[in-house]
Amino acid sequence: MRRGATRKSASTGGSPSVQWLPLLVAATVISTLAGGAGIGLWKLASLPVDRVAVSGDLERVSRPELMAVINRALDGGFLWVDLDAVREPLEALPWVHRAVVRRRWPDSIEVQVIEQTAIARWGDGSLLNHAGEVFTPGEASRLEGLPLLSGPANSHRALMLEYRRIHQQLQPLGLRIDGLHMNRRGGMEATLSDGARLVFGRGDIDQKLARLRAVMAAKEADLQPSQIDLRYSHGLAIAWQNDSN
Repeated sequence: MRRGATRKSASTGGSPSVQWLPLLVAATVISTLAGGAGIGLWKLASLPVDRVAVSGDLERVSRPELMAVINRALDGGFLWVDLDAVREPLEALPWVHRAVVRRRWPDSIEVQVIEQTAIARWGDGSLLNHAGEVFTPGEASRLEGLPLLSGPANSHRALMLEYRRIHQQLQPLGLRIDGLHMNRRGGMEATLSDGARLVFGRGDIDQKLARLRAVMAAKEADLQPSQIDLRYSHGLAIAWQNDSN
């Protein structure tokens, strides 16, 4: 029995070094592959940004100014560049409305810049863009061709909407707004390009404009108003230029 037991043990057993050899080989291969992958990833992560491409219709902001801001924000290799850290200082520039920053493999950063579109001047030295947002470039005072809007704090969006509504209804009459002011009580007054004043006060602007259109369509061609008071409930009062009465 002992000889049989010994024979069975000999037939099922094996050298420990022979048993562990495949595992050691596999571990070595895995370690080598992992090490190689780590080195490859480290090399990829350490690649510098080789090219920065800036696009957009640029009129008020220059490419050298944009590149100076972008270069200050680039930090680390291509993979580690914080895109928000590039975008935020760009959008802090007064004439930049929005910036979109993307990676482009293998080593490029693309920046698309959308400039502000100034619709009107706001108060003393600021501008309103197409969305009714206030921005303040240093040269706002030189944009004299834009209408001037003014009013209480935080009234710029409401005034922009009213300006658009009034402008659309006056344009067919050949009248152009140079300025629109809102007082603290919400009453509005417009100044036209020929110097005439439109006093709207408060209330339904559309009804007041409808009465104005009816009067302007029926007036004599050589009569030009100097002031039109639309604060009445069912009418208006007109002062004509060179009116001696």
